[in-house]
Amino acid sequence: MTRKEIIIALAAYGEATSPDTSIAHTAILISALDRPTLPLARYHRHLEMLSKKVGDFARISNGPVPVALMQDALQQVTVRHHGYGGSDSEGADEDCFDLTRVIDSRNGSTEALTILYAEIARCIGWSAEIILASPRLLLRLEADGERLIIDPIDDCRILEPADIRAIIKAFGGNEVELTPNSLRPLDDKEALLRLMAGRKSVLLRTKRLEEAASLLDIALRIAPEEPTLWRECGLLNARLDRVQLAIDALEEYLRLGTGEASRYHTTILLQELRGRLT
Repeated sequence: MTRKEIIIALAAYGEATSPDTSIAHTAILISALDRPTLPLARYHRHLEMLSKKVGDFARISNGPVPVALMQDALQQVTVRHHGYGGSDSEGADEDCFDLTRVIDSRNGSTEALTILYAEIARCIGWSAEIILASPRLLLRLEADGERLIIDPIDDCRILEPADIRAIIKAFGGNEVELTPNSLRPLDDKEALLRLMAGRKSVLLRTKRLEEAASLLDIALRIAPEEPTLWRECGLLNARLDRVQLAIDALEEYLRLGTGEASRYHTTILLQELRGRLT
């Protein structure tokens, strides 16, 4: 696929209420944006192979599978047999936020691995929900009224409430407690945005502003109604001295509705940017 074709496909995904393209296949499209020769079919076949192996391990042909066996099958096939795991450089290497490179290296971020495992589970008909335990993504499996949560970046380990509490406290401080609101389900678009945000953070830290702006543009194709993306787009284009693009983005941010404090600061910035054009 050409870059133009991929952008059209991603825009269609963003506009759809129930997209036809799965979460992992969409992540693969994002990976291919700047690599037109990327063999997409090879990655699709790999996902299909993993799904079949997990299904065979769990003996899905024999009937419903309990959640404990779901977890065991995912862990044995992906971690034990194929060597998938969390990247030692998570947060510092943009490759760990690129699903195709994660498949090639078997190392990825919490976002990429959660998307991978959700895809495998759903492909064989299992209930798999991506949830946010800020800032970690986890996967919740469910069957016959039973649920369990696994940590994709920690070898698909089953998490008990004490484990989840420890994750939340590690990032939010000791005063933070585990509540029903601590775990927030994410839809597929939100999970993809978090994957892209991870890569964008690496690009910004390494001063690759042009690439970060390009990635933000793609994120807006997927979630055109997300105000924070428009604000980020405006601020980044202002840094790149793309004044009119910055103005357009910040005006869209205001149109979508924001808090009063944000509106005030954005309005001041808009006045400054418009002054540059005169």
